Formats: sequence, C-alpha cells, structure tokens
Amino acid sequence: MTSATPERRSGIAARPFHVAVGSLAAGLGTSTASPAVTLVVAAAVGAAVLMPRWWGIVPSSAANPHQFAALACAVVLLGAAVGEARLRALDAPVTQLRDAHVEGMRVYLLSPPRPNPFGASAAVGVASDPLRGTRLLMRVARWTHLPSGVEIGAELAVDGHVRPLQPADGAGQSGFAEQLRRAGIAGELLLERARATGRRRGGVVGALDRMRSRAERGVGAGLPAREAALARGMVLGQDERIDETTRQDWRDSGLSHLLAVSGQNVMLLVALALPFLTLGRLGPIARGLALLGLVALYVPLAGAGPSLQRAGVMGAAGIAAMMMSRPASRWYALLLAAAMTLALNPRARADPGWQLSFAAVAGILAWGRPLAAALARAGEELIPVAPRPGVWAGPSPLVRALVRGLADGVAVTAAATLATGPLVAFHFGAVPLAGLVANLLALPAVAPAMWLGMLKGALGMASAALPPAGAAAEWLGPMTRIPLVYLEQLAERCAYLPGGRLVLPLHSPAAVALAYVLLAIALFALRRWARRVGRRPAGAGLAERTAAWRRAPRSFRVAVLVLVLIVLALVTATGLGSPAPPGDLTVRFLDVGQGDATLVQDGDGANALFDAGPPEAAVYRELRAAGVKRLDLAVSTHQSRDHQGGFHDLIRRMPIGLLLVNGYGTRDPDYHRMLAEAHAEGIRRSPAHAGELLHVGRMTIQILGPPPHEVGDPAPEDPNPIGVAAIVSQGGFDLWLSADAESDAILDYPLRPVEAMKVSHHGSADPGLPEVLDRLQPDVAAIEVGAHNSYGHPTPSTLSALRHAGIATYRTDRDGTVTLTVTHGTMRVATER
Repeated sequence: MTSATPERRSGIAARPFHVAVGSLAAGLGTSTASPAVTLVVAAAVGAAVLMPRWWGIVPSSAANPHQFAALACAVVLLGAAVGEARLRALDAPVTQLRDAHVEGMRVYLLSPPRPNPFGASAAVGVASDPLRGTRLLMRVARWTHLPSGVEIGAELAVDGHVRPLQPADGAGQSGFAEQLRRAGIAGELLLERARATGRRRGGVVGALDRMRSRAERGVGAGLPAREAALARGMVLGQDERIDETTRQDWRDSGLSHLLAVSGQNVMLLVALALPFLTLGRLGPIARGLALLGLVALYVPLAGAGPSLQRAGVMGAAGIAAMMMSRPASRWYALLLAAAMTLALNPRARADPGWQLSFAAVAGILAWGRPLAAALARAGEELIPVAPRPGVWAGPSPLVRALVRGLADGVAVTAAATLATGPLVAFHFGAVPLAGLVANLLALPAVAPAMWLGMLKGALGMASAALPPAGAAAEWLGPMTRIPLVYLEQLAERCAYLPGGRLVLPLHSPAAVALAYVLLAIALFALRRWARRVGRRPAGAGLAERTAAWRRAPRSFRVAVLVLVLIVLALVTATGLGSPAPPGDLTVRFLDVGQGDATLVQDGDGANALFDAGPPEAAVYRELRAAGVKRLDLAVSTHQSRDHQGGFHDLIRRMPIGLLLVNGYGTRDPDYHRMLAEAHAEGIRRSPAHAGELLHVGRMTIQILGPPPHEVGDPAPEDPNPIGVAAIVSQGGFDLWLSADAESDAILDYPLRPVEAMKVSHHGSADPGLPEVLDRLQPDVAAIEVGAHNSYGHPTPSTLSALRHAGIATYRTDRDGTVTLTVTHGTMRVATER
C-alpha cells in the first residue's frame, strides 16, 4: 500500500500539465477557424475541467476548480492568438506574390520531382530577391525538362511564370490548393527553362541535403528499381518513384502507412540503435543523448512530415523520461506533440496525415494495452503445454514471449484500425478492412525491412568518409529485397480480397463525430460485458470451457490446434490467391477513365489485351481481378498516352508472350521507352501488319489496319486514323476493335457483320458512323470513355446514331467495366455498376 500511494499522487499531480498542453493544442488548432469557434472550444475545455467525476483531471492540490477552469480557457485563447500570429508569418510571402514572368530567378530544389499526368512537379525555394525565402510549386510540363542529375538542394536558374495559388472552380483543385498552403507553398512556378548553376544550399540545411542524398543512394543500393523505390518510401518517406499501381495496392490493402514515415520508424530506429549503444558501455544519460541526436537527425532526413514530427516529439519525450528514470506519460507526450506541430503550422490540423497519425496513436493508447493484455491471457491459457503429465504450469518463457508479441501486433493493428476508421472513410470514402489481415501478415517483414533499410542508409551516409561502407550497403541489397518482395506481394494480394473495402458514407465532420461517439459507446458496452464475464464463478461460461480445455489430453489439444492452423492456412491461401480465369469466352471493356483497354479471354486460359489505358488507370489491377496471370498477346494500337501509357507498368509486372506495336514512324520518346522496357524484360515485339492473322488460344485475330508504312516516311501528325483495327473471332462470335480510327479510315477496310464492337475514339463525333454501323451490324456496342471528360465524349450525334441503329450501348463512364460473356452462342452483358 505504501508504494502505491505516491505513484497515484504523482500521476494526479502531473495532470495539470496535461490540461495546460491540451488546452494550448486546442487553441492552436482553432486559430484557422472563426473567433466564435475558438470561444466555443474554450468554453468546452472549461466545462470539461469542471467535471472531475467524469474526467478525473482536477488535481487534489487545486484549491479552486473554477480558477483552474478559467486558466485552461485562458490557455486556449492564448493558443489561438499564437496560432494567428504564426499564420500571419507563414502567409507573409503570399502577400508579395503577383502574376509575373521571371527570367534567371534562382531557386533551390526542395523535393524530388514527382511525375504526374501533365509532366512533373517539385517544391522549390526562391533564393533571389524580391521573393527570397518563398516556397513555390514548380510545374514542369512534358515538353520541358530539368537538368539531368539535379538533387535536392541544387540551385537552378529558371525562366517561367510565377503566380499565386489558384483555388479554382473544381473542388479537387481547390482542395489541392489548400493542401499546398498547408505545406507552406505560396504559389506556382510554370517552368519554361531551367539550368543548373552548379551551386547548392549551404549551412546546416546544405549538410542535411548532402546526407539525405547519400542516404538515398545507400538505401537503394543493390536493389532493383521497384524494391529500391519501396525501401526509400519506407525508410526516408521518398515515395515519388513508386508507381501508381503499387501505391494503390498498398492503399487498398491498408499498408500505405508503411510508405509514410511515422512513429513506427522512430520506434524501430531506437530499437535498432539501443543494443549498439548498450554494447558500447554507455551510461543512461549518454545513451539518451545519443538516441535524441539520432531522432533529431532522422526527422529532417526523412522529410519532417506531420506524422513524423509527432513521432519525433513523442520519441524525444520517452527518451528524456528514460534518461531521468521517470515513467513516461504517453498521453502527455501525445498532447505535447500536437501542441508543437500545430505551433509550427496551425494548418496541419486539416492535413489527413496529421489527423490519422494522432487518431491511430490515441486509439493504441486507449485500447491497445487492454486488448493486448486480454489476448495474451487468452493465448497463454489455450496453449497446450504441460511440463508434467496432469500438471498445468503455463507455457514456457519463449512461447509466452511469442504469444505476447502476436497479441501486441493484433491489438495495435485492431486499435489503430478502429481509431482511424471514421477519418479514413471521411477522407477516402472507404475503410480497407483487408488492412487487419495485411498488417498482421506483414508483422514478420516490417522490422527486418526497416532495420536493413536504415542500416543501408547509415552506410550510405558513411560512404563519403569510408568508401567500403558503400560496398557494404550494396552487399546488403539482396538480403533487404526478401522482406520487401514479401510486403509487395502481400499488398498486391490483399488489395483484391473479397469484401476488403467497406464503403462508408461519412461526408461531413458531424458524421465523423457521430461515428466516433457510436464507436465509443460500442467499446464501452463491450468492456462492461467483458468485465461481467470475468466476474462469473470459475465453473461458469468461459472459465468453465477454459478449465475443460486444460484438463483435456495434450494430444487432443495439439490435434485441435493443428487442425485450426490448417484451416486458417487454407482460408488465407484461398483468400490471397489469384481469382480463377473465366470458363467461357469473355470480353471486358475495362473502365480506365478517358482511355482504352479491352481484354479478351478465350475461356481456356488465353488472354489478349488491346491497349492499356493511361498510366494512372493501373490496368494491371483490372487484369489481376479478371484472373489474368499472363498475357499471350498485348496490342499497342497507336502512340497515344491514353492507350499506350499503361504498358510501362504492365510490362514490368506481367509476362507477355507477344507485344504487337504500331509506331508508324513516330519519334515519340514515350513509345520508344516502352519498346526499351519490353526489350529489357525479354518480351517479343512485332509491328502490326494489315492482313496479318494471329492465333491466340481459341481466338483468331484478323488485323485489318493500318495500311502499310514505308520506312523513312514521316509519322502523321494525328495518330488516330492509323490505329490498329482488328476483328477477334471465336466460334460464331466476332468482335470489332478499332482504337481511335474513325470512319474516314475504317470504311476502306473489308468490314463484315459482327456481334459486338467497341465504338471508336471514345464516342467522338463521326459523320460516317451510321455507314460503319450499317456494315458491322453489331448487337452490342461499348464506349470506353472517362466520366466528366473535357472533350464532350460521347457526343450526342454518336449516341443518336447508335440508338437509331437499335444497338444496345454501354458506357464505362456510367456502367464501369462492361463484361460480355459468350456461352454456347448466347451473349450476356454485365456491368460493374
């Protein structure tokens, strides 16, 4: 009893600081809102302080709770005032920014160029007057290029157009402008020309630039490009080289948090460094200072994002508590992290990453520990271990450690998923339920991947002074690749789990708040039920079943557990396996937005793909969902981003028997990059020839166009008329495919009646379409078109021609992926929505 009382008093005595720091964070968070909201929050904080029976946060030493509540309200108002002052300082560069053309303006590269559909973009800091210190988003169009080899911190002399951020008409663009403001971006630089000056940033930031560059090379050393990109994302937060398909797989599988450096990284860094510091016989103070230095170095090296700032503050608080041999208050550290990150940037509270990071940690602190303890107790009771016949002594220390480790992993995953669920639904429209499975299966690989990546990064930084360190980082590459490939394949499989995404219509902050209230009520009720069950007599309910399990023969318990593990393994293998291919001829007009991608499967395992859509459509995911493991034929109908762009990712990800191409003399660099990538993967390539007849499984593919192209002739300005036109036949079924070639080109081909067709060029206006339809006479037509596209596709004239011809017409913008199945000569059409 004597030892328990001081601890209780100590915990209560520390609570005024919790209230003060929490009030400051609340005030900072309201600085971006109206004064009325700030007053409401201040009143709410004061009311909470005056409810000690509900909240238990008034210290015993407080003589007057009303004074304490008034002080908390004052701290909220102080935080709001400090936040407003900080916002004025952050927005000062915006007031100086005007639409202007600049020549020779010097800027420093602050982030790696991130590819996008229009080219690339990167953050830059202006180094010349009058905009010195202003951060801009530099937009690099596809026809503009940055100097080769430029790295973060390099100085560029640029020509272009500077303008303030454009909070434009569309909600998406307006939201993007707000996102840039939260990141401290004041405006945009539309780049025309850039040249490297040969200079770099100096001082501390320049030293960090050089260290980051060496760490980046070290992390990627000895790894293939895809795994190197993943490793840089996991260790340094540099995810710009991760392709969109992989990014989407990790997002849908609930593993995307691994690509955003956060508290897990800081925890693993400390866990990696602590044994080495202990072996060095350093005392607690020296170890703590070394760990603080590591954290202080790692946070800016990894980008210092909102979640990492939070993790750095919490990690530093925990290390300081360890140095002073005092128990660390995790809630206090979380509140302190909130206050510090909001003091740096009050707009951070609107950042989804900031919200999710704090919600996840709060959920782990609130529910993780009790859930882990309950799971560990249940696991230890169910383990069939008996040192002597008929005597129960519990599992061995090693087994107990394994059970507790698994219980911790399950508890942390479940608590974080529950705590972030409403926010994830609000920001992204759905909750990845597959994340519960994926994160558990990822546990064995996350720490090895992180530790090896961090070690490689450290060796990369040391390579400047110690050249053999670079070779060591290269040598560790194959070892690091093992957990990375496992995580990559796990994300890919879990992204397609049936029912892996729960769509929740949470469209407002009020709906999110209600979801959290309902979640809290459900968890409270569950906790009360668990306590009631725990208070039952030993011979009743769960306790009775547990005792019966312990009394059962050991061989029986082992057999039951083995059977359960076999069933779980079979269910997991079935769920994570690839979908089976169809047993009938199937045509899928894939929904890839404003682009083309048509998949034909012969029902016997052969697959042919005509075009792959734009790169952001991630057609690989659609093929996986259709049970495709290998493409026997892939056709790139013509040089156009919305038809050809998806092949870059597909070539790296899937075996392709034959790539039929149609360059037609083009010098387009993207087309020739596709050919180079196919050559590197050992894929056979062949130009399309009119009159060619291809046999793919049960299918026969007749190539009707384009007309022959003479070597040396220039490529046409418009590639659409020379797109590959073909008829795919199997049994009595014929399918007409003509890419973007319209009537002016295809009426010269020997057309014949078919059962189904893809309408050319996304349903654009085509005066000769009625004649084409009269010669083809299809029963079904599909238009592959993006929703709300700026081209007006499909045009009213095209829809009218199809309607007048009496053809059943489907559109991917409204129907999603359209699937046509032919069974014993009968066609069935199914739509995704």
